[in-house]
Amino acid sequence: MMDNFQRRVTLRRSEPYLWLSPSMVLFLIFLLYPIIFSVVLSFFNWRGYNLDIFSSFAGFQNYIKLAKDSLYWLSLKNTIFLVLTVVIVQNAIALFLALIIYFGNFKYGNLIRALIFFPGVISAIVIGLVFRKFFELTGPVNTLFISLGLDRLAIPWLTSKNLTIWIVSFVTTWQWVGYNLVIFYAGLQSIDHNLLEAAFIDGATLPRAIFRIVIPLIKPVIYLSAVLNFIGGFRV
Repeated sequence: MMDNFQRRVTLRRSEPYLWLSPSMVLFLIFLLYPIIFSVVLSFFNWRGYNLDIFSSFAGFQNYIKLAKDSLYWLSLKNTIFLVLTVVIVQNAIALFLALIIYFGNFKYGNLIRALIFFPGVISAIVIGLVFRKFFELTGPVNTLFISLGLDRLAIPWLTSKNLTIWIVSFVTTWQWVGYNLVIFYAGLQSIDHNLLEAAFIDGATLPRAIFRIVIPLIKPVIYLSAVLNFIGGFRV
């Protein structure tokens, strides 16, 4: 009888691992293995079309060549700039909008959240094509500036090496700010209303309540959103 009890306990303890095993197998096959294989492959000269992958060992030559490539450092700089923009600006805007909707008690708050979230469900290709038309030399943006007499601002946005990264950051933030808004709003709804009511009764102003009560309580949500944006920024 004791053996049967121990067997049931062992099965119960191992049950979560059994449920996780299919996803872990897929993780190993489609994510971990390609990463390890890519690292190993980086030490060889492989053109991508011959089957003899490991015939020419290159050592660290590929990494040395990469370190000397100016295009690589430019891409890295732009990526870091984009990640910082997404993590800081996008989260700040999303949190600001979430606080406005939460404390504003708008009649159509759900509709406002849905409209802000809507760009996140649109294909990135479609958004790219639309904004490319907007920022073309003869596009709506320059046409608007010319009609307002601001001809000096009608510039080739998409061919400027200094402005292109700003446009990409703007479009990325516009597309995904609604995603962060939903995360922050869910975090705000988890706050006990009694805490805020007690603070207002004691004479706390809205900004003071936000910085002393709301922000500390949703810190885990802010960290989660920042991590997701950090990962997503590198994927862009």
